[in-house]
Amino acid sequence: MKRENFDPYPGRIYENNGGGQFICISGGDDPNSWIMKNISSGWTFEAHGIGMYEDGTIDWNYSTGGYFDKMRKWESQSEVLNEAVKTFGKEKQVDMMIEEMSELTKALLDERRGRGMKINISEEIADVQIMIEQMKIIFENADVVDGFRDEKIARLAIRVSALKTGGEE
Repeated sequence: MKRENFDPYPGRIYENNGGGQFICISGGDDPNSWIMKNISSGWTFEAHGIGMYEDGTIDWNYSTGGYFDKMRKWESQSEVLNEAVKTFGKEKQVDMMIEEMSELTKALLDERRGRGMKINISEEIADVQIMIEQMKIIFENADVVDGFRDEKIARLAIRVSALKTGGEE
């Protein structure tokens, strides 16, 4: 069956050629991508290179940045993070933290060199944030980390204020 490049309309529902209905939410970060949501599961993602077949069904070359809009199985995000730590263990999750920080570093360097996409940076920031929350569970130091964070933001506010008023750091 013949496939042609296609730009979907936000708000319209499309049938995927592999099954399932997807609503177009909006345009994506680049001209050939669109934010799509699976009607039944709530899976939302950026679809790149959408094409339409003669029968009106669509598909896409690849997708990025996928997430569920609702927590379906778990009561809370905190419960998911705790279960992840219990399931995978300290060593694997510390290794994953290191890996996710490396992927964020690469995405930022790619963007600096003109090769990156904002959606990649956004996804990597989210991955690092998730792993930071797991590190606070593993090391049982959420209150200490949050205290340091508040202290460092307060110092930053003083530095920014001093520079804006013509003072020195």
